[in-house]
Amino acid sequence: MGNKGCDAAYALQPLNPGRKTLLFDRAHVEAVAAGRTPPATTATADPHPADLLDEQDAAEELGVTYATVRHDRAVVRPPGWMEVCGVALIKRATLARVIATRPGRGVSGGRPRKSSRPRSTPEPE
Repeated sequence: MGNKGCDAAYALQPLNPGRKTLLFDRAHVEAVAAGRTPPATTATADPHPADLLDEQDAAEELGVTYATVRHDRAVVRPPGWMEVCGVALIKRATLARVIATRPGRGVSGGRPRKSSRPRSTPEPE
């Protein structure tokens, strides 16, 4: 069973609605493929450390833009990212450790501040 149109054809709810590549619960897909009724979903409101977050979810957790997360993955290559069906995912607990080791805002880089004191003029010879 392909990933295109499964949600509509088999009344499956994607785990990541609105994303480019939809991911579905394995137990639900296997039940539908075997002609059985899918098991009841156990959605919890509380975040779990083992939850897998995609780049958009990670950006929301970090309080940064999606582009920042994409750049960090490409350039900095933080540990803990994995690919599942072509979608980059990271565990919530791993992301929390990455956040803890990340330097704060304004740390290193950028332009130096403008000096408030006037430039010294060279003395004539």
